[in-house]
Amino acid sequence: MFSPSLSSKEVSMRKLTILFILSVLSVTAAFASGSGEKLNVSFGGSTTVLPIMEGAIEEYQKMHPEVTISYEAQGSSVGIKGVMEGTYTLGASSRTLKDAEEKAGVVATPIALDGVAVIVNGNVPIGNLSLEQAAKIFSGEITNWKEVGGPDARIVVINRDEASGTRETFLETCLKPGAGAKANFVRSAIIVESNGDMAQKVGNTPYAVGYVGFGYIEGTRQAGGKEITISGVTPNERNVVNGRYALSRKLFVVHKGPLQNGTIENDFVQFILSREGQKIVKAQKFIPLQ
Repeated sequence: MFSPSLSSKEVSMRKLTILFILSVLSVTAAFASGSGEKLNVSFGGSTTVLPIMEGAIEEYQKMHPEVTISYEAQGSSVGIKGVMEGTYTLGASSRTLKDAEEKAGVVATPIALDGVAVIVNGNVPIGNLSLEQAAKIFSGEITNWKEVGGPDARIVVINRDEASGTRETFLETCLKPGAGAKANFVRSAIIVESNGDMAQKVGNTPYAVGYVGFGYIEGTRQAGGKEITISGVTPNERNVVNGRYALSRKLFVVHKGPLQNGTIENDFVQFILSREGQKIVKAQKFIPLQ
């Protein structure tokens, strides 16, 4: 079946691809036939997109009780890799695809707009930073709050792990524009694994600074932190839509190749893009496409 000239890795990948295709075809056939057979599918990816996925899955399963969808929030890069390898039939990402991911056949479909808010602990008496100041704080050039008009206290930088799409977005929209194309995050930063963890860590750590997707601003406030303006622009829906807020992005679902009619994946994505689905986006404090 396989050419003897292929490496064992290539053979394994071909086997994995065939198994993935057969799995998708069997689920597709059952879904399209309306047989009433119980169907279980696994999606995964971005922690930012988690509230949207949870809300959409809950409503979708009410309409399709024969379908059970699980979503694993482990980061955008994990979701994209899972789609590439066949672990997930649908992923979610809060960053754009990299060239290698597109070349591997991954397609990103926008489902919402979002912004990234810079957040600080409640004991930091600062309400605004310029983009350059924020970039220099997260890159380690500025290390004391007194350098930006605050108290004489060491800045505690909280950062996301490398699987995070929010981290990638923040790097591209804040650090590089504000501190130079080669800028990177300070190595001494405390690493957390999700937006929720970020909100809690910043809220509970004196003199801390971090960043979260807009959907986690309220959680930040509840944890004892607060969002600040960037270059005098408030992080809110209006300023993302009108283009004034620099730290903005699209949120995506990702899939291997074009979505196919008659599949759970296509039906679920079309639900998110529908009027009812976009209401869920807004209810979860994100910005609808429509």
